Amino acid sequence: MAKKKEEPKQEQDKTLDSKQILGGILKEKEYKDAHLNPYQRVDWRISSGSLILDTYLGGGIGPSLLRMCGQNNEGKTPQTLEILRQFLATVANSKGFWVVAEGRGLSDENKARCGLKFVYSADEWEVGTVFILESNIYELFINTVKRLVKNNEEGIRFCFVIDSIDGLMLQADADKEINENNLVAGAPKLSKKLLQNLSLGMFKFGHLMIMISQVTAAIKTDMYERSPNRGGDFSGGNSLLHGADWIFEYQKTGRKDYVYDTANGEWAKEKPHAKTLGKIARVTLMKAALEASRYHTIEYPIKFGRKPSGVWLEKEIIDKLLEYGLITQKASWLAWEDSLLTELQTKFPEIEKQVQGFHKMLQYLEANLALRDYLYPKVLAFSKAMLVGE
Repeated sequence: MAKKKEEPKQEQDKTLDSKQILGGILKEKEYKDAHLNPYQRVDWRISSGSLILDTYLGGGIGPSLLRMCGQNNEGKTPQTLEILRQFLATVANSKGFWVVAEGRGLSDENKARCGLKFVYSADEWEVGTVFILESNIYELFINTVKRLVKNNEEGIRFCFVIDSIDGLMLQADADKEINENNLVAGAPKLSKKLLQNLSLGMFKFGHLMIMISQVTAAIKTDMYERSPNRGGDFSGGNSLLHGADWIFEYQKTGRKDYVYDTANGEWAKEKPHAKTLGKIARVTLMKAALEASRYHTIEYPIKFGRKPSGVWLEKEIIDKLLEYGLITQKASWLAWEDSLLTELQTKFPEIEKQVQGFHKMLQYLEANLALRDYLYPKVLAFSKAMLVGE
């Protein structure tokens, strides 16, 4: 008996409503793996390590593509390491994956200071550690990422770091002789291929990608934008401009941006040999998930030699409390505002009512981490409300 000929799908659709047609298409063999509708989005929120930066990030960073740009020695790598540290400390069942695509790699100083465990063997790559892949071959990197994300029976959340996109190259290009006159795939082309390969699945499943870009020639997010002269364009092409959720552009700093052990922390001619305590990092959010944050240049303090994070969180908190009138200053004495003091005394009965001098207040908060951690979410919530005008 002859087999009954199956009707074309278009003919079958004539007897179905729109919901049934769509449901059938999404379940068809050739398309069921081409979309992520059946899967629930995985979300989390981590701190950048900085109170001020977190304010403009809407409270922190979630699954996303973060692009780090800026001049050398202005804080890109330490900030990336701090975000990675926060990720591993906050997101359950998480691992780091750092691609060293340039010869200089991660400095021993940065690795020692951040407090993370770096491994170079797959057998040692446990939850909470960072695997270092020393390779600039694009196919090795992208295929590793795709397989880790797609075949993830353990439910691991990954933070991938590329340092930097400029160092990646195709295997075919690596195999060419140096005198061959062939077109080499550069950062813009590889950035586009990378985003096409990763698509939205990586971020829907709760992973984070941080891409570090070098200076090439000021970064523009559209062709009509007039950017201030910040020292150069950044590689990666238009794909990274459109694909990134956040673009951090670190600015040049000078002597006026350093913090000294003077009364007000500023350099003074009468104290030319004042001790340098830290500096003010300056970053412009060239692209931001929050409209209120875009193009804001944010300044936050860094304390030299501090471990594991160089962010001077105590200074941020005190500066904001002074700005909001929650700490008052009379002569050299700093005192808690009355209602805040009453609240703090219920949690910290031994709290000092007032402290003499800004540096003494810094030292007091640095020595009382429980007090600092109690104040942080309160100041962050207040700052976020001020940003959006609530």
